[in-house]
Amino acid sequence: MDETISYDYLWQAYQKEKQTNQLLLLSKTFYEDVNEFIILGGKNKGSSLYENTQKLLDEFFEKRKQKILIYIAYNRPLPQPISNIELEFYNKILQTVKSERLTAQGKETRPTILKSAKDIPEIILPSGRKFGPLKKDQEIGSIEEQDKVYLLENAICIQEN
Repeated sequence: MDETISYDYLWQAYQKEKQTNQLLLLSKTFYEDVNEFIILGGKNKGSSLYENTQKLLDEFFEKRKQKILIYIAYNRPLPQPISNIELEFYNKILQTVKSERLTAQGKETRPTILKSAKDIPEIILPSGRKFGPLKKDQEIGSIEEQDKVYLLENAICIQEN
C-alpha cells in the first residue's frame, strides 16, 4: 500500500474529490489497497465502520466515474497516475463513444457521392445556385438536399456510395 488506508483517509479523499471538478491523483493500486484494508477489517463485517467504509468507497468511485465521463465528453486526457480500475473504465467508455458517433439525423452515415450522369452545361438549381458545366462521371462536391434530390430525380446525376 502506498498510503496508509484508514476510514479517515478515505473520508478526507472523498471530501477533497467532492470539492473540485478535477480528478485528484490516486495511486495506480488505490482500489486494490482499499480492498485490502476492507478485507483486513472484514472481521468486523456487519459493523457500522465496515458498512460505512463500503458505502463511502461506492460514493467515491461514483463521483470519480462522473468526472471521467466529463473528461471523455470534452476529449481531455486523464491526469496521471490514475488507478488501474478507473483507467479500464475510461478505455471501455471511450471505445463505446468512438464506435457510436451520432449526427443530428441519427447514426453517422457515410456522405453521399454524386457523379454527373452525362456532360452537363451550366444550369440553375432549385436553390438558385448555378451548377456546371460538368463532364460525364465528374464528382460533385457538397450540395444542398433539395438540389441533390432535383439532380437525382431528373437523371442529371447518379449516386455512388
